[in-house]
Amino acid sequence: MSSAVNRFEAWTLLALGLAAGIVLPHPVTTALWTAAARAFDRAGDAGMVTRLTSGTKFGSRIRAALLGNTSPHLRFA
Repeated sequence: MSSAVNRFEAWTLLALGLAAGIVLPHPVTTALWTAAARAFDRAGDAGMVTRLTSGTKFGSRIRAALLGNTSPHLRFA
């Protein structure tokens, strides 16, 4: 059950990040996608975490945020 909740949370955050990317600057999108990566990690979906962190544009930012190497003012999860 917990895995299903984490997976639903992850997909919701991923979709919100996609929608936010249309109108908001990249720090918001990166924060949402980092939160999605954390939720996928909690759900045990290492493949999605890898996909999110290997992206050309945002992958390095998401990896840095997962390691805590960014400003904490936009941390959603």
